[in-house]
Amino acid sequence: RPKRGLTERVVVAVARSFALAPDVLGSAAADPADVDRLSARYLVALAGRTISEVGRLVRRADAAGARVATLSIDTDLRFASADDRAAFTADLSEAVTALASRYHDEAAPDGRWHRLVVMAHPTPSTSASSATNTTPNTRQDL
Repeated sequence: RPKRGLTERVVVAVARSFALAPDVLGSAAADPADVDRLSARYLVALAGRTISEVGRLVRRADAAGARVATLSIDTDLRFASADDRAAFTADLSEAVTALASRYHDEAAPDGRWHRLVVMAHPTPSTSASSATNTTPNTRQDL
């Protein structure tokens, strides 16, 4: 709409949330190399890098009329204790290391690099009380 000699554009956000590629944030974006690897910020930085990289690959593939070969695994699990979570983490790390060493071939002439990211985080509570209460009562509510 015209306003003081300029055209004002009104944009209304309709999504409940947005995912921004780190490129959009410029120097404000978290860099996985600069973040504590055990922090939630590191997980967010990895997710942001994934959005940026896969988005770029999809745009290139779309322009070429091709598809991008990807792999996604998504599951929910509940640990009985922090010790079980730590043991699971150790077992998963060991399994990923074994698989990577079995299939990685640095010298493959037609090989293509892939990035593997494994993430886990607590599932946010979906109860009605946690949606209206902005202060978590327990670690379970985080």
